Amino acid sequence: MLLVKLYGTGCCTMTAQWGPGSALNWMRRSSHGFGLIRVTRVGRPAHQRTTHPTTHRFLCTKTTIGFRQQMDHTIPPKEFKWTPGNLINENFKLGDHGHVCVVLNRQIQVPAHVVKLLWKNAAVRCAVDGGSNHWRDFVVGQAMAKKSNGSAATTPLEPLDVITGDFDSITEDTVDFFKTTPKVHTPDQDATDFTKAMAVLQPVMAQRKIRDVVVFHDTSGRLDQVMANLNTLYKSQKDNCNVFLLSGDSVTWLLRPGKHTIQVPVDLVTSQRWCSLMPVGSSAHNVTTTGLKWNLYHAQLEFGGMVSTSNTYATEFVQVETDANLIWSMGAYEFEDKVRQAANT
Repeated sequence: MLLVKLYGTGCCTMTAQWGPGSALNWMRRSSHGFGLIRVTRVGRPAHQRTTHPTTHRFLCTKTTIGFRQQMDHTIPPKEFKWTPGNLINENFKLGDHGHVCVVLNRQIQVPAHVVKLLWKNAAVRCAVDGGSNHWRDFVVGQAMAKKSNGSAATTPLEPLDVITGDFDSITEDTVDFFKTTPKVHTPDQDATDFTKAMAVLQPVMAQRKIRDVVVFHDTSGRLDQVMANLNTLYKSQKDNCNVFLLSGDSVTWLLRPGKHTIQVPVDLVTSQRWCSLMPVGSSAHNVTTTGLKWNLYHAQLEFGGMVSTSNTYATEFVQVETDANLIWSMGAYEFEDKVRQAANT
């Protein structure tokens, strides 16, 4: 007779003839749950049984531990709430203490009125190396547009607070244009300028209790930069830091393990804009959604297997429960429509 214990995270051993499938089937039928299991062997004398490690199989894994915890409900999933409407078409401000705006080294294709309102409501404003060139172009372009339209003088855009990077992309003209702006040199070549900028910003954010970062990040077709930016999401996303990648037609952020509620703007639901869930870097073994047109139920997402792209909404509230990190990306607005609306205001 072999006594097998499954207490908490304790490991059990069973002889080779008793594999994981047999044990789990026994537990499903048993009314004793995960307590003391008494397994009777038939047809083999006790003196012939061996306990040599090579003849046993260990059944204690992270998966079985997690299964035990979920069944006992000892560790409820962490809950997150997201309101992307505040970012793209309502308040243009995130958090009670404002947000950080970061300009990366790509042409800014987010509608100008969205950029200006997010910039105005930011608590900290940063350009990353060559991003300062693009911010200078944006500032000059807005001033020229006002002048050519004969518009009355308006308050200029708020100044940059800091420029960071290894400074291999910023031009001399831009350096002169922002000559009074503090500059932080980050020469480390083992990280991207975006990643290093987040390291510079996070102590300031912690001191000022700022949680959210809005990044203007249009990629202009550079897949390597897309992947590098996603990597920075993984490096930077913490309990006290949420990073949103905002492009000309989408907003993207990281969903960490837990239960997420995303309040989708009604116009995106009615226009059936796209959304997606992507398991970048590792598999997600248990993903369940509600509120999407094509929901997932305890699905496994992984590259080489299934990923959820080109999905859309059934309701205003979407819930995603996941056991691993997922990239959530959603169509933010119709770029051309927003440009026309801005021109008419």
